[in-house]
Amino acid sequence: MRNGFYTLRTADGEVALVDGGTVRVQQSFYFPPDHNRYPNHFKGSEIIIKERGLWPTQGFLPAACEKACFENRTNLHCCCRKILFYEEDFVNQKSQLQEYIESQGHLCDYYPKFHCELNFIEQYWGVGKYGYRRTPRTSSMQEMRGNVKACLDNVPLNQIRRFANRSARFIHAYSEGLTGAQAAWANRSYHGHRTLPPEMIHAALAAFKK
Repeated sequence: MRNGFYTLRTADGEVALVDGGTVRVQQSFYFPPDHNRYPNHFKGSEIIIKERGLWPTQGFLPAACEKACFENRTNLHCCCRKILFYEEDFVNQKSQLQEYIESQGHLCDYYPKFHCELNFIEQYWGVGKYGYRRTPRTSSMQEMRGNVKACLDNVPLNQIRRFANRSARFIHAYSEGLTGAQAAWANRSYHGHRTLPPEMIHAALAAFKK
């Protein structure tokens, strides 16, 4: 875990202003190497929150609420987990994968969740799993791995390219304002290039008009 930061606050919990602006304080999440009890150990949520001036002066904070509390935005200080969840450094923290991709000069753009039609790898993986279900039962992990690799390798390259084109057409359809049902209808009706022609977009919109 990398170090974090927080906005300096006064003793009563208000944001401190210095020369008309806020002050960002760097915070280490680990004890220093020369700590008398826990050298290089993780501080834990309680100490991290106390250093930020967010620990209640009276009472106790549980590590996490027993029930899901994130839907309740009126109380952001019910547990340690929720306090840190809404802190600026936690909110804006990128994943390790995204940081690595961007450090190599690339863009990291995620597919929306639960939209496998936008990711042709999911379709390729589905064909591979279908082939694997038809293979004989295996008696060892090594044999199973070999069958998985063989099933994936057996998917023709042209079929993978068709999956990529299909996903590209869905992405284009959504960018043109089509709904999921309209995009699926357009994809069934047109199997050409990676984008849908304008007349197909209009046809999909007209087909679902009531």
